[in-house]
Amino acid sequence: MYWVYLSLFLIAVFIPEVVNRDVLFLGEEDVEAFLILCFGMLGFMTYLAKEKALLSSFRERLRLQKRANTITRDLSDSYSYIGEINRKLDIIKELAFRLPKDTLEGFKREEKRGAGMYRPVIVAARLLARTETVSLRFVNLKERKLEKVVEDDRRRNFSFFGANTLLHSNKLSAEENGCAMIRSPHDAGGIVAFVVFPKKVNHIEDVEIFKVLASQALFLYCVEEERKKLLLVVE
Repeated sequence: MYWVYLSLFLIAVFIPEVVNRDVLFLGEEDVEAFLILCFGMLGFMTYLAKEKALLSSFRERLRLQKRANTITRDLSDSYSYIGEINRKLDIIKELAFRLPKDTLEGFKREEKRGAGMYRPVIVAARLLARTETVSLRFVNLKERKLEKVVEDDRRRNFSFFGANTLLHSNKLSAEENGCAMIRSPHDAGGIVAFVVFPKKVNHIEDVEIFKVLASQALFLYCVEEERKKLLLVVE
């Protein structure tokens, strides 16, 4: 493009040397001025065309850069999400792998206080909810009363969450008094289990995982109740 400008400039400079006579009704000087004007306008239009092309290229570059930034951010979010999902899957797998052993050990210890065989469920819930306090509560649907409460940390009082409070909402997940209440999707013999823990964020992610934990806790409760019945028969 610079060579075009240089060529037009040289032509305009040498016009007085080329034009040495009148043309039609125009004098020599008028012809020279007209030709210089024409080449000047041609150079100016060439400059405008080049500037428009540069501006279009600059806008395209900004668009591509913005798109690249968006893709980079989305990839970063995706990696973070995948990492979080893998962490949660590891927690659930660890719970599933350790549950049989921890259940038997809980029976052997015959713990009167503490989480006992429910400890793997509570530990998993604490890790997933990123909290230090979790309460497992088992409610009799027909009588609307608490049948059992399992907690391994007394630093928070969950006494507010009685049977009526837990059953107040028909939803499987609800919020009350700054805590999340996640209910097992199905009952067993008229008993449902709730996982209660303080909320750390506005929105509880992966509620389905906590429903799985509530169902697992309900399974352990049923196993414990059946064991008690067998022991009574033996005695």
